[in-house]
Amino acid sequence: MSSLPPLPPGFVIEDAPSAKSGAKRSAPPPPAGFVLETERRPQHFDFDGSNVPGYNPETGLVERQPLQRNDLSGSKIDAIVRGAADLATFGLADEIAAGADAALNPILGTGRDAESFGQRFRANVADQRATDESDQENRFGYRLGGQIAGGVAGATGIARAGGSVAANAANSGKGWFARMLGGSADGAIQAGAYGLGSGEGLRNRVESAARMAPLGMALGGTGELAATGIGNAARSMFRGAGDTAPGINPAARVSEADRFGIPLSRAQATGSVRQANIENQLRSQGAMQAFDRAQREAIETSTGNVQRQLAGDAAPIVTPSAAFDSVPGRLRGVRDSLKAASQGAYEASVNNPNVLVDGEAVRSLPAFIKGRLDADQILVDPMYHQGASRALQFIDDYLGRLPGMAKQQASGPRILPSPDGEITNVSAQLRWIENLRAGLRKNFPPIGQDAPALKAISRALDEWTDDVFDRGLVSASDEVLDQLKQARAKWSEYKAMAEPKAKIGGKLNPTYEAQSTVRRIMDKQLSPEEVGQMLFGSSVAAPRNTSFMTAQLLKKTLGPGSPEWNGIRQSFWLRATRAGDEAMSPARIAKNLDGLLNGQGKGVSQVLYSPDERKLMTSYLSTMRALTPAREGFNNSNTANRLMPRLARYGQAIMGVLAGGGSMAGGLGPLEALGVGAATSGVLQGVRAGANMSRAATATTMPVPTNPSGAGGAFLRGAGAPAIPMTERRPPLELTVTRGR
Repeated sequence: MSSLPPLPPGFVIEDAPSAKSGAKRSAPPPPAGFVLETERRPQHFDFDGSNVPGYNPETGLVERQPLQRNDLSGSKIDAIVRGAADLATFGLADEIAAGADAALNPILGTGRDAESFGQRFRANVADQRATDESDQENRFGYRLGGQIAGGVAGATGIARAGGSVAANAANSGKGWFARMLGGSADGAIQAGAYGLGSGEGLRNRVESAARMAPLGMALGGTGELAATGIGNAARSMFRGAGDTAPGINPAARVSEADRFGIPLSRAQATGSVRQANIENQLRSQGAMQAFDRAQREAIETSTGNVQRQLAGDAAPIVTPSAAFDSVPGRLRGVRDSLKAASQGAYEASVNNPNVLVDGEAVRSLPAFIKGRLDADQILVDPMYHQGASRALQFIDDYLGRLPGMAKQQASGPRILPSPDGEITNVSAQLRWIENLRAGLRKNFPPIGQDAPALKAISRALDEWTDDVFDRGLVSASDEVLDQLKQARAKWSEYKAMAEPKAKIGGKLNPTYEAQSTVRRIMDKQLSPEEVGQMLFGSSVAAPRNTSFMTAQLLKKTLGPGSPEWNGIRQSFWLRATRAGDEAMSPARIAKNLDGLLNGQGKGVSQVLYSPDERKLMTSYLSTMRALTPAREGFNNSNTANRLMPRLARYGQAIMGVLAGGGSMAGGLGPLEALGVGAATSGVLQGVRAGANMSRAATATTMPVPTNPSGAGGAFLRGAGAPAIPMTERRPPLELTVTRGR
């Protein structure tokens, strides 16, 4: 409005100077009697804001107004999008949009016009919040739907990104209490973040966050509890038990069983008694027949695969007894070859006059024999043991008749003279000693009452011979001595197989029982089954006490690379895992392998198998144990499992009757009520059938239970998030216009 008074009629004020004259702008002189005041005085006027949208005459303020949108469908979609953005950005959507419009205004003309960014930003924020207020009042349902979507998206996104305390607790298998506390923490953080984002100024934002956090805590804890309960109920109904027995790693069990190609059910992988009972009920209804059949076939295949690994390049044997078919003949062949080889080499050495025995050792022979008799507590009385007395005299006389023997007094020790006649220590030829051994055994056979003494004398002579060889008291060339030692070693092995002795050198022979067993199977005509039982007994879990020494002796005699020894190794595996043509039950296999590897057969298994092979068998043992349910889960009578389906059908029928009766009580006719009851029974039957199918599929295809992801709690927490902004309206951002005075 102008502050100049109105001009008289006929007067016009020119707005612009003449272009030609370039004169300055001026007013014409006033008429006569008029005076033009040159000093302007301030003029006061009243502001009439009736034509300004949002003007309040009582307060003199221009309040924010929503933008007018003519497209109804577009406004609904916009309300949904704005609601989703509001929760997803924790209340910062209006400020983000206002800032973007203010920044792009100079380029694209978005938002309000103003000289500075701050002025444009404040004006845009006012418009954004006015639109939100309009959506809240006029399109509440659409905005609420968007807020729910934004809250769910934000909460689940944070959970998937690992930023949710409750989801992390669920993923780590924590219980309901820890998950509830985590949900409360997540809700408090979410509500506090919204309070910070939706406030004005630092102080107001902090106060708003503090006011909203308790509500978020309550929503988060309640949502997590609800999600936990619903999830547990759904999993129990459609998946089965998700618990794991203490100390069991289901993933490790499944991986170990996969090594042998054996599938595991969930109860077998987890050791859960609850899941074992569920699977027993499913088996009673025939829901796991295909899986059980496939598992039995896999067990049979796995036993053969392990046997082939143990056999190596050799052909697998068919039955355990097949391993012992050729063992007696092979042992007899080894015995005969040892005898022939030792005799040939020994005779060549004995007939060599250059092989000499130390004379001092020869002189000590009678005393050596007497010492052995005393050690065995054998008394030789000339009156009652004439044969033994003559044998001792035979030895004494034989030594006295050796070439070069000097005539000496009747008493005192006899020694061999030197060629020059001097009494000294002179070596004797080995063949002389062998002639003494042969003559003693020929002339004094161990019979009658002298038999124990004669056997002891002959045994003492053999021990003395072994002793002089062991002490190096036999001299010859290196080549001859080497042949002689080999011959003696082969002869000792032959004698151990042909005539095992309970004592060697006056000491107990620890391998005597094993040697005697081997000799019996060589000397007798036995079936392969009898040979196996005589060697190792009838049980691999508890073999004979001498099985360890027998296994060592057979391994040494047959050779570790021989087909016979390979067959014996396979026979133990077959005896532990198979009964005829079929594999034993997992429980029986586990018992046999445990006894063989860890019980009484541990020593035998260490001789039979290498450390890697025992490790393989231990892994197989663990898998067989996993296939056997916990003892608490056994239901030998199976009565409960048979009754459960019947009880379920009875309950289904009762629910159908109750539904029909309730419908009649509610006013439906008999036919309609009957239909409602039948429909209810059908729905329940379908749910039960679906639950059984789902449980069976879960038990056979998902043996390792997965921990909850926490998405359910995040979903419920996000769905309840719109309650947070409803607790408090945002403070108004007003533009004021003052009236002049």
